[in-house]
Amino acid sequence: MKNKILRLHWFCLLLVMSVVTHAQKGRALIVAIDHYPAESGWEDIHAGNDALLIQSMLVDCGYEQRNIMQLRNSQATKLGIMRHLKAMYDHTEKGDQLFLHFSCHGQQMMDDNGDEEDGLDEALIPFDAFFWYIPGEYEGKNHLRDDELGQWIRLLRQKAGTQGHVTVLLDACHSGTGNRLPEAGDYIRGTSYIFAPDNYVPTKGNHPELSLRLKTENGLAPAVVFSACLPDEINYEYYDTAQSRYSGLLTYTFRKIAKEMKGKNMNVNQFMGRLKQEMQVLSSRKSSKRRQTPYMECTNPQGLFNLYLKQ
Repeated sequence: MKNKILRLHWFCLLLVMSVVTHAQKGRALIVAIDHYPAESGWEDIHAGNDALLIQSMLVDCGYEQRNIMQLRNSQATKLGIMRHLKAMYDHTEKGDQLFLHFSCHGQQMMDDNGDEEDGLDEALIPFDAFFWYIPGEYEGKNHLRDDELGQWIRLLRQKAGTQGHVTVLLDACHSGTGNRLPEAGDYIRGTSYIFAPDNYVPTKGNHPELSLRLKTENGLAPAVVFSACLPDEINYEYYDTAQSRYSGLLTYTFRKIAKEMKGKNMNVNQFMGRLKQEMQVLSSRKSSKRRQTPYMECTNPQGLFNLYLKQ
């Protein structure tokens, strides 16, 4: 009888351990840059408010605080971002749900490998990246190109596997003027200035096979990337009158729709539809002529989109 009880005890213990081991984990990296060095040429924005919104959202979705990494201002150098992406990769396990968030400026720059149809890479602007191309002094080494981010996304998809998921939110842009418009009380993110030598003429790339655009692949986690606006639009910050603070319009709206989706089955396209609808409503409140349309790239538009962790 004693042996039977002992065997039952061990069976129950192993069962509990199995459930705990296979519980889905959420891991996140939030990069938010409010203040750039004065000599960088970049104006200040309100990315810190985005970080607060996203962290709160992720906790609501079941992410543990210890698994949410944040890089703010001087922490968010190119090297700092790369090291934390590597740390996320090292800790990721099969079935994990991964979330990357960037709130910063953005800029187009000359393509360096021929994979872009328009001859230009899109880049996120870390804390130590400069606005101007200065031959022999600063030629873009600290810009975070879309190709580089794409490589990390693919590595994370491999590590998380088919039962995992990767979500990327880019509240940055490469259009506009990259500064505040005091006459309208607006803040915008990004610039239309192309980071390149003065005589650079963009030409269509000859190596589309090098493109890292998202696609379904065996063994890789599904993934979706949300960007703040279309290439010909401006990424305005949104002023929340209830909280008396600015934040990225994409970030603010994404968090709002994420709350709506709790307990509902919604595919990626449906989520994107709600996101687009709400962003255009909010952006038009400032001016009926203003339009900001989020852009999405994903592996499966009809796949289930759920930010809430499986327990």
